[in-house]
Amino acid sequence: MNCPLVITMAVETPMKWIKIFFVAMLTSIVVLNTIDQLAPVDLTPRTTTLVVTDRQGEPLRAFADEQGIWRYPVTPEQVSPNYLTALFTFEDQYFYQHPGINPGALVRATWQWLSSGEVVSGGSTLTMQVARLRYGQAPGVSGKLVQMWRALQLEWHYSKADILTYYLNHAPFGGAIEGVEAASRSYFGHSADILTDAQAALLAGLPQAPSYYRPDRHPGRAAYQRDKVLARLLASGELLAEGYQAAKLEPVIANLPRRPLQAPLLARQLRNETPNAGLITTTIDRQVQQPLRQLTSNYTQQLPPNASLAAVVMRHGDGQVLGYVGSADFTDNQRFAHIDMTRAQRSPGSTLKPFIYGMALDDGSIHSASLLMDVPLVFADYQPSNFDRGFSGPVSVQEALKQSLNLPSVQVLEQVGPERFYSQLANAGVVLQLPPQAKPSLAIALGGTSSNLLDLVKAYSALANGGQTLSPVLRKNQPTQTRQLLSPEAAWITRTMLLEANGQIALKTGTSAGYRDTWAIAVTTHYTIGVWIGMPDNQAMAGYYGAVAAKPLAQAIARQLPRQAVSWHRQPEAVSQQDICWPSPVSCDQRLKAWTINELVPPTLMQTRAQQLGRQQTSTTSYWRATDTGLRVELGCVENAEQVTTALWPAPLQGYLPPAWRSENRLPAIDPRCSQSTASLHSSAIKITGIDNNARLRRHATTNALPDITVHARGGQADWYWFLNGELLPQRSNRLTLSITEPGQYQLAVTDPTGASDQVVFYIE
Repeated sequence: MNCPLVITMAVETPMKWIKIFFVAMLTSIVVLNTIDQLAPVDLTPRTTTLVVTDRQGEPLRAFADEQGIWRYPVTPEQVSPNYLTALFTFEDQYFYQHPGINPGALVRATWQWLSSGEVVSGGSTLTMQVARLRYGQAPGVSGKLVQMWRALQLEWHYSKADILTYYLNHAPFGGAIEGVEAASRSYFGHSADILTDAQAALLAGLPQAPSYYRPDRHPGRAAYQRDKVLARLLASGELLAEGYQAAKLEPVIANLPRRPLQAPLLARQLRNETPNAGLITTTIDRQVQQPLRQLTSNYTQQLPPNASLAAVVMRHGDGQVLGYVGSADFTDNQRFAHIDMTRAQRSPGSTLKPFIYGMALDDGSIHSASLLMDVPLVFADYQPSNFDRGFSGPVSVQEALKQSLNLPSVQVLEQVGPERFYSQLANAGVVLQLPPQAKPSLAIALGGTSSNLLDLVKAYSALANGGQTLSPVLRKNQPTQTRQLLSPEAAWITRTMLLEANGQIALKTGTSAGYRDTWAIAVTTHYTIGVWIGMPDNQAMAGYYGAVAAKPLAQAIARQLPRQAVSWHRQPEAVSQQDICWPSPVSCDQRLKAWTINELVPPTLMQTRAQQLGRQQTSTTSYWRATDTGLRVELGCVENAEQVTTALWPAPLQGYLPPAWRSENRLPAIDPRCSQSTASLHSSAIKITGIDNNARLRRHATTNALPDITVHARGGQADWYWFLNGELLPQRSNRLTLSITEPGQYQLAVTDPTGASDQVVFYIE
């Protein structure tokens, strides 16, 4: 009767313990999961550091965290296998097998400690070290237990690759350096992917006591620790005897850690855009950047103490910026070096003129040799003058552009329209800054707006990229953005007009009012180059202008740039060269060759737009001539008369032409048999009197003084606008008194609101 009872008790006892076991296991899982939920782990860096590199991965600038620590992010695949082997052999040879803690290593380390009274080997795995790096460690046994728990959590939630990556980027290597890549670049001057056996062993052992073994300060101690790692590698068979001996013979030579500073202002800009990126790879090419920095640094020595400069090199086709210098010397506060002058809004001077002519080419209103007027024109309430010079009279579009003449560019901008010019640039991504409430005006042609170097480089890129602007690309793998500014034909002709004698570089300079900004923008076969020189605080640089300050630097940059196989400047099929005549094919006083689009030869611009209204604006005129006297007559005045067509030069140019070309000499006199009402409408209406052309005036032999010069404008209409050497004078009457004391050549010009003008040249001796 007792037997069944015994059997029941025997069966129930194991079942009870099984239930207890499973309950305990379930409880443990719940408890551990709760702890994990309450104190989760993550491998987010404790603090944010950032490295900005060039396209090859070389650091341009490193930004430390708030504690001054800097890192260079890498993955295990980017680190030398030599280092990984040394690291696993010395620190954690079972890294890929254990769950975060290595019980065998802990037992061994504890036994060695108890037996010898000192720590012989550590029991920490790499995962435990990562837990300590990420969360710190309290002292004592409790701190070690927490570290072990954190290691188990990390292994639970993260892969081995994630844990190893965190160690590679956060292990301490002395001073403000964390991570193997930052350590390798700081101490050895190269990336961690090319570490030698000796260097790999040194870095593998350094985190155990980074300050004590720091190689730049304690090379003897560093060698001792390195050799200990090498011995471990030899013993484990990871290093052969020959390699071991060679590595031990390698001297410990380490640099004093310095943070890179190759493109500091560009790096600052990119960091401000994405402060949490960790690593930003730019398009900068060290083969371009390093020579550019050296060249601009040397050039800075020629500038005044407070002057700065900026330079940009952008590649055709994709718009990638290969070279970027934002200021003269980032360490020189006297030069306001913290201001990035590639982005500063400044007056562009004459740098916008090529696009005025380019748009007019597209409009069909000019070709490359169209007759323009470098004379004192009056545009409504705007009276521009030339830059420190007189007036040249008749000039071609190409000549006006290459000499950067002011009046012709304003004349053409008036035809294009300043508002349309402004809008077309803006639609192509080149936005000009205007004063508040201001509208685009003719002053834009001469720098009456503001822009920056990057935007000007963008605009000029259209001249070698089929008329499309390229937005400067600063980050690697950033897409290229293009916008149409000019037609391919207008872009090609404009660049061709700017070509220098060697035919390798098209270059335009600019100088803002008061010598505050000097520019040079160049387009080569492969690159667009931009240079700005000036005072960041907007002070004048007297005597410095684009042609003498910025142009030589742009040319020097172009000479040292690497050549490429691709050409971006091919002549479009619609562009051809033709012979043209000034002022008209009817009377070819001067023959030139012109680049045209679709063989279109537009008529000569005879006046400003305001003066065109209601007036004859053709370069030819017809009149009746008596066959017996050859004099001009009215139709019906004499029995035998013939109609004659002749060419006329624009009225504002009359005072600048050889006498035979002037309208007053080209048109015959009125036949006395006819009414005098047929007065010439084409003769010069204004004349300077009081001083002869090419007159030479001498100062008094004893007093060295020169009497005042008084001149009159005979003819014309009020107001009269006087210009001395291209500079507009304040007087508006037809009488002018000049007080000149300096010797030299002078040009005096006058014009009235109708466009009639005259000029004389005289000399003070």
